[in-house]
Amino acid sequence: MSNVAPDQTVFIHVQERFATRARALFYARLALMAIGLGVLAVPAWHRALNIPLPSGVYFYLLVLGYQVGSYLWVGRRFARVVIFTTLCLDLLVFLFLVAASGGIKSSLMPTQLVFTMLFALLYPSPLAIIPPLLTLPVVAKIDQILGIQTLPGDLLLLLWYCALNITVVYVMVYLEGRERSAFQEVVRLQRERRQTALDQERARIAREIHDSVGAALSGVILQAEYLASQIDATNTALRGELEELRESATEGMEELRRAVSVMRREFNLTSSATDYAAAFGQRHRLQVQCEHQGLEGELDPEPQLVLFRILQEALANVARHAQAKSIHVRLAFDEHSIRLAVRDDGSGFDPERVTAGHYGLRNMSERAARVGGTVRIESAPGAGTAIEVEVPRRG
Repeated sequence: MSNVAPDQTVFIHVQERFATRARALFYARLALMAIGLGVLAVPAWHRALNIPLPSGVYFYLLVLGYQVGSYLWVGRRFARVVIFTTLCLDLLVFLFLVAASGGIKSSLMPTQLVFTMLFALLYPSPLAIIPPLLTLPVVAKIDQILGIQTLPGDLLLLLWYCALNITVVYVMVYLEGRERSAFQEVVRLQRERRQTALDQERARIAREIHDSVGAALSGVILQAEYLASQIDATNTALRGELEELRESATEGMEELRRAVSVMRREFNLTSSATDYAAAFGQRHRLQVQCEHQGLEGELDPEPQLVLFRILQEALANVARHAQAKSIHVRLAFDEHSIRLAVRDDGSGFDPERVTAGHYGLRNMSERAARVGGTVRIESAPGAGTAIEVEVPRRG
């Protein structure tokens, strides 16, 4: 549960709590059914409640059957609906017994408060507790039909039971709200604690990478520069290889710095994209224009990194395949999303006929989809290529 989203954690908690209370409901029902078995076994008791035999036994077995069935259904699909239905059936049984044993003056009437409490525990919603509350006017109507209603005594009892029901419902709903708020607070604190631990671990790994890999790359750059200064000036081939080695190590160092900044949550998409585009244009002797619109603001690191990787892939494709002279890069920020557009004036291609083995475009789409974004590619032979990516600000 610690690896799921907070909203999902709360949902799982609610589901597990319902299952626990539904099982507790079954044991409460067993206690009531045990009393019912005693009523059927003692002649004076079932005569006092006007329960005929053997039909009372058959009815008892029917009630026990659907209660066992609802217990076995806990944890399955539509369990909440099934248990709600069986509780309503219990209310019908309760109404029958109350009508047979004296109406609103029956000694069984306090059981109605138990049903109200059970409904409030399992379904803490104003609509869900309507069934037990409806039993009060139904009992009053039964008394009127049977001709055993006495006013104003019955009216006083009805108002008293209504007041008790309202009190029970208010207390249960209030406690339910407090419990849910406390659990959400615990989830929030756990999430903050995990995030703090994660940030500390990221900072530690960033330091280790910077001090180890960064030092190694710096050594490669210094070695390449030293060797280049020691060889004969006429050995242009070896000088070129050393320059390539130095540039590769320098590029690796820049990539390392970007990775460390992402891990430390200090990565800035606009400046990183601008610097990379400028360095790319200088390295490949291309005219690269980079602009941005809107306010960057606070962004999640993952969407920023996804857009930067897509920019790298798009520029690399231009250098390898497009034979372009100029590239235009545009970043646009709005309230909900970030858009990246990369356009070139190269040879273009048919997006529907990309040869097998070229995974750059597919990688772009997969990267964007991972953060809920989309990629759109427009190109035609001889007409250049335009790649537009849109991702949400929050990954």
